[in-house]
Amino acid sequence: MQAQPGDVIVVQPRPGNQAYEKVVLSVEKPRLTIRAAATPGGHVRLSGRDFNYSGRGSVPRAIVQFNAKAGGCMLDGFEIMGAHNESHNGAGVRINQANDVTIRNCEIHDNDMGVMSNGDGRLASALNQRIEKCVIHHNGDATEPGFNHNLYLGGTSVALIGCEVYASVTGHNVKSRAHQIEIRDCFIHEAANRECDFVDASETGFPGSDAVLAGNRITKSADCAGNRAVIHFGQDGGKPREGTLRMENNVIRTPFVAPVIQLSAPLAHAVLQHNRFENSGKQKSGQTLFDAGAATARDQVQGSDNAFSPSFAGAGLDALKLDHTTFLNSAVP
Repeated sequence: MQAQPGDVIVVQPRPGNQAYEKVVLSVEKPRLTIRAAATPGGHVRLSGRDFNYSGRGSVPRAIVQFNAKAGGCMLDGFEIMGAHNESHNGAGVRINQANDVTIRNCEIHDNDMGVMSNGDGRLASALNQRIEKCVIHHNGDATEPGFNHNLYLGGTSVALIGCEVYASVTGHNVKSRAHQIEIRDCFIHEAANRECDFVDASETGFPGSDAVLAGNRITKSADCAGNRAVIHFGQDGGKPREGTLRMENNVIRTPFVAPVIQLSAPLAHAVLQHNRFENSGKQKSGQTLFDAGAATARDQVQGSDNAFSPSFAGAGLDALKLDHTTFLNSAVP
């Protein structure tokens, strides 16, 4: 690519808005804006079908990959689909150690992974990733179920703002090993497993490895055949997670008795403020807000002004340090 740092590259649609096929874009220069031209067909379409995004040598692991030198870049206005490889982790977009990368106004679907990102273990890599106003859905690969997700994020910090994320094929809707993640004003629903899975990596051993969920709608499908918990915060790889799950002004809907929130690390905490936890199924009782395994829940969870369907009432909820709890009139259809 002959573009220079700071350039804006505008991509025109093909005739009839046919997809560009076997797209391989590995970005090495900083501050580039790669923008789709306006088109009546919607997004400009980029397909990776029939290409092996192996990640070996100079071949990227994604249709569009931002490498470490590509800080400050933006990708805007594309439909991105069809990325696969032999390891079942070919991504629509990958942020590979680059800082200040923004993905905006994209639809990303039918890849092994929708969006992947990773840092280098320090709190100075894959910093300030932003995914804004995107629709990310139906990513995954049944060949290796549970290991590919709509989003699989890592590095220092990520913000997911104003997006819709739904119908992961095999894994979670949002899986993150980033030091910090913020999810705000999103609609996350109908995952094959958890809606959000915030777990461990080298970066999460640092204090302040928090996850912030604010103003979201998060809904479990009644047909979920995998893990029926809604949000997991803690560990799955043996590294520490020292931080707090902060939830404010969210609406969480689940038909299951499986815990809404699971904490699985000794230094993990949760703070819940002004959330609604709704029963979207037929359960009359026994729904569970929180599970911390052998940990003492009272020491790990606090908050106030949360509302619950009556099916959450009971000793489990009473044991938590939550002030000004209220109950909704009935189950939510």
